[in-house]
Amino acid sequence: MKASWYFKPAVLAGLAALALLLAEVARAQAPSGPITAAPAQPVAGTAPNPAPTPPPRTTMLGAWKFNPDDSDDPRKRRQNSQDANGGYGGGRGRMGGGYPGGGHGGYGGRRGGGESDEERQKMRDLFTPARAITLSMTGAEVDLADDRDRKRAFMTDGRKLQKSKDENYQEVAAKFDGNRLVTDEKDPSGNKMSRTFELSYDGRQLYETLHMTTGRSNTPLVIRYVYDIPTPPQTRQ
Repeated sequence: MKASWYFKPAVLAGLAALALLLAEVARAQAPSGPITAAPAQPVAGTAPNPAPTPPPRTTMLGAWKFNPDDSDDPRKRRQNSQDANGGYGGGRGRMGGGYPGGGHGGYGGRRGGGESDEERQKMRDLFTPARAITLSMTGAEVDLADDRDRKRAFMTDGRKLQKSKDENYQEVAAKFDGNRLVTDEKDPSGNKMSRTFELSYDGRQLYETLHMTTGRSNTPLVIRYVYDIPTPPQTRQ
């Protein structure tokens, strides 16, 4: 009994010494200073930050970018108006990705070879919307500049228009109908036409609507082009 009593303290003392030895070894292997997580490494080719959505506008003035998906296809609209025998056709054809094509016997009032090459080219230009436009206003004059270096000056005060030999600059009679800007002009074939510019109800799009006639029967034709507010360029982190 006495030998057993002396043996137990010896075993306990040995275990304690072993524990202290292991603790010293662990401290010797641990790095100096506080233990912190490794800093995050930047990922190569980080995707650009998503562009913020532009705020809505309260006026049609400013820069606009053409939206082909929401815009009418002039060729389909013309076909629809003819199929409807004087109506506007069934449904609004969309442009999708680009211009719907060249001349198909002329878009204006004269057909069967009555149009000159110059008139057909001007009509194609009319049915090829600009990819970017900017509207500004000085007094009673509303200016429209586009990405083809063309400028249209819409005069809303009834002043006498100045005829220009420069096809890239034209003065056009216009008036305000509420918040809409309505022009009074002629198409390249000499037929009466008008355009309407107006802001969408949510202030995020601009509508340019052409009102004209086509064919010998002067069939009404309505074409709408839609423009969006340009988004600022994206930046990378």
